[in-house]
This record gives sequence, structure tokens and C-alpha cells, in this order.
Amino acid sequence: MKKIIIALLMGCFAVSAFAQPDKEKIKELKVEFLKKKLALTEDEEKKFMPLYEKFMTESEELRKTFKTDIDLEDVDLTFMTDAECEKLINDIIEFKQKEVDLIKKHTAEFKKVLPVKKVAMIFKAEVEFRKHLFKKLKDKRKDKKKGDKGDKGDKGDKGKKGKKDVPETEDEE
Repeated sequence: MKKIIIALLMGCFAVSAFAQPDKEKIKELKVEFLKKKLALTEDEEKKFMPLYEKFMTESEELRKTFKTDIDLEDVDLTFMTDAECEKLINDIIEFKQKEVDLIKKHTAEFKKVLPVKKVAMIFKAEVEFRKHLFKKLKDKRKDKKKGDKGDKGDKGDKGKKGKKDVPETEDEE
């Protein structure tokens, strides 16, 4: 039971933990990546982007509400009663349901302004972007560890502008 709860908690907040350093920069990069990946026409971009911005805002508000209502970082399952664990599980499920409802609502709106194939590409692009963020964070941590172990004279890729912030699309790979 505890393993399931821990897995759920980790999944809920893995992305938000990585997005903390510079949320606005990440949001901008995500939007640019999405525009590029979807190959939006001017008309599609004009209609779609406000809807997507609204979706991102509502998603963030939902996550903030959940984090405020249930501060999972402070939850110590060791000392929780079964009833408290049950409530926690129900709260997590309720949050996930609200998340699914939000996705359904906005997907229907996206379909009104984009072809269905491009709407499907949104989901794929978001996964690709998340993978890119995780890899970038992992690389940063690896570089930091190298620096902490005495490689102070070797700057490596630090300071070079060769790396892109926006991940490449499949077409460019």
C-alpha cells in the first residue's frame, strides 16, 4: 500500500520539481517547441495559442491547489492511520480526475481549431519536451558533480552556445 502511494506521489510531482528553477523560461521554451513541432500556420497559431495558454494556466492552478491542499512533501506515511491513507488516496484520485477532465475539455477546444492529427501531436510533443527537460537537468547535475570533484579547470561545455534549449523535432534528428 505504501509503495503505491509513494509511486503516485512521485509521479504527481516529478515534473513540477524540475520546473521550479525558471518556470517562465520553461513555459516559453515549451510553447516554442510546440509551435515548431505542430508546424502551425499563422491562422492556426492565432487561434490555438490562446487556448493552449489557457490550458497551461488552468493546469498550473490545479497543481497549485492540489499541492496547497495536500502538501505531499510533508506527508509521513509511517505515522498515518489507514483512514488518513484512504483520504490521501481519494484526494490523489480526485486530483487526477480533475486533471483528466481538464485535458478532455481543452482537447475538445483544440479540435475546433486544429486538425485532429495536430491535436494528437500535442500530447506527443509534450512528452518529448518533458524528456528533454529531464535529460537537460540530468546533464546539469552531472556537470556540477564533475566540477565538485576537482575538474575546476575544465569548463567542458559550460559557456558554449552549441546546445539548444529547445529539443529538436523528429524531422531534424
